[in-house]
Amino acid sequence: MPDTFDPTLLPRVQGQPVEIRPGRWLSISHQPGHAHADTVVFFAHGGGGNQDQWREQWRALGQAGYSLVAWDLLGHGRSAKPRQRQAYAWDELVSDQRAVLARFAGQRNIIAAHSFGTGLTLSAVLESPVAVEALLLLGTTLNRPLKPGGLLRLPAWALELLRPVLSKGFRQRAWDTNAAPALIAYEESLTRHNPLYVFKGLIDGARWPSAAQLASLELPVQVLAGRSDGLTPVAGGEALAQALPHAQFRVLEQCGHQLMLERAEVVNEILLALLVPGKSSTGQGRSSVTA
Repeated sequence: MPDTFDPTLLPRVQGQPVEIRPGRWLSISHQPGHAHADTVVFFAHGGGGNQDQWREQWRALGQAGYSLVAWDLLGHGRSAKPRQRQAYAWDELVSDQRAVLARFAGQRNIIAAHSFGTGLTLSAVLESPVAVEALLLLGTTLNRPLKPGGLLRLPAWALELLRPVLSKGFRQRAWDTNAAPALIAYEESLTRHNPLYVFKGLIDGARWPSAAQLASLELPVQVLAGRSDGLTPVAGGEALAQALPHAQFRVLEQCGHQLMLERAEVVNEILLALLVPGKSSTGQGRSSVTA
């Protein structure tokens, strides 16, 4: 990302409110394709994120003619933000994703997911009646990345007071030193729409899929890690790839946790290759490094 980063020139992914399940209102973007209308690519962001983080992939795949769906998790972006902790229970969020898949599924369905969204995606695919052909998992890990404790034991109002401190810590661990400061500032401005009581609810309710469950997942998976990711380090992503029957693992150099933003062109290239029928590899746990 060049230092001349200008947010006014960015493509935007901003959805419309949809009651995806009774009382569950999500902001969902849906763009029908043209050249490949029956192939639907779903984009699942991570905890504290938003659907607009997929803007570069949305632009590239939209231009290639694929049908696209992205959404803000409950409590994120432009989706509803209930205060009840139970609203963010793992099973509820997984059921939301299953409902999104069911409503917009095509003949071929591929999911790209990031961070916390990879765990939700794996759980949703394990239980979903919708046939999913392949997955692209970014910034992920075999075991849940965060556990309740530390500062997260504090009440939400106290966490809001500490938001500048928390943001600084996230910035240091999430971004590579080569990331454009303007990009980082822009993304941080978007996260201010995500209340910390939501993030606390996510962490308290998280139930990452077990290795035994993952062993039954019979579909191609590409797992990507950023070399300098301090939130979901390389070792965790590689361990996840080894636990999946048909996964490939790649490391992106000069990249932190926000892979789809920091190395958008590389992620787009890998995702487009995944969409080519018959091109998805089924090798287990293979590793490579992408410059």
